[in-house]
Amino acid sequence: MSNILSQDEVDSLLNGIGDGKVETETDIPEESGDVDVYDFRKDAGPLHLRMPTLGIINERLIGFMKNSLSTTTGTVVDVNISDVETVKFGEFCRSLPLPTSLNIFKLDPLRGYALLVMEGSLVFAFVDTFFGGKSVSHVKLEGKSFTAIESKIINRVAKVVLKDLEQAWADVYKIKTVFTRSEIDPQFAGIATPDDMVIAAKLNIDMNNFSGNMIVCLPYATIEPIRDHLSTRFQSAKIEIDHVWCNYIQKKISEMSINVNCTLGQTTITGQELLALKVDDVIQLDQKTSDPVMIHAEHVPKFTGYIGSFNNKKALKIATKISRS
Repeated sequence: MSNILSQDEVDSLLNGIGDGKVETETDIPEESGDVDVYDFRKDAGPLHLRMPTLGIINERLIGFMKNSLSTTTGTVVDVNISDVETVKFGEFCRSLPLPTSLNIFKLDPLRGYALLVMEGSLVFAFVDTFFGGKSVSHVKLEGKSFTAIESKIINRVAKVVLKDLEQAWADVYKIKTVFTRSEIDPQFAGIATPDDMVIAAKLNIDMNNFSGNMIVCLPYATIEPIRDHLSTRFQSAKIEIDHVWCNYIQKKISEMSINVNCTLGQTTITGQELLALKVDDVIQLDQKTSDPVMIHAEHVPKFTGYIGSFNNKKALKIATKISRS
């Protein structure tokens, strides 16, 4: 019990600490140059995950590429996104197999350049397909470079994909892709420094009996000025119209049965008058037979018209359409 301080001792100790007469220890380290101040306002996680609209752009891109590449090659081409990653440009270049076609292009009006990468095996599969083959490449890739004909086919495919990229971006930010040149060696690509961050979307291309990869590589510095456009949740309803589904809905709507009726007139009577009604009594309405009547479709007023007969049947002739603001 002797270790328990009295209230007077506690008050004296607190006063001593407040006056500086009693020394205290602290676990807070002294400031030094080795301690980094962490900014809690800084975003965390991969860059591409902070820009969800990029994912929507990629989804649109593969949809356009399926149609354009199938039309260009004359065979069914399937395109899927296999991976999206944020890496340093140096690491990205070291991960590329050789030979690889590096197609450098500009995104006007954005600054800097971007890459459209086609693996060597994919290039030779495109060449085989263009010349009537089955897109099965048995070419030995080691030490191989691209011939003039192969380069022309690369150029043609690249321009088709870049046109699709323009369309994919159209509803987010208007860009124009400008093809610059093609390289084989990554050290000559030069779209960014080795430490710069790039966002690489790897697309898997399936053609008949072959599957290969194509990569769209965007330096973060290029798209950073429009980051706000890419960080907001893009309205997916505006992205793409499914015309097949629209036609189906229109067909089903046109086949629906709709109840159409009109009110010839109305009046108000008392309860006593209602109870006094008998056969052959006449109730006078508030309008004449020659007055226009309101025509309802599913209880919604849509037209005004006139009552009459047609082919010995009661009929309505539409006079005007009711506009709803």
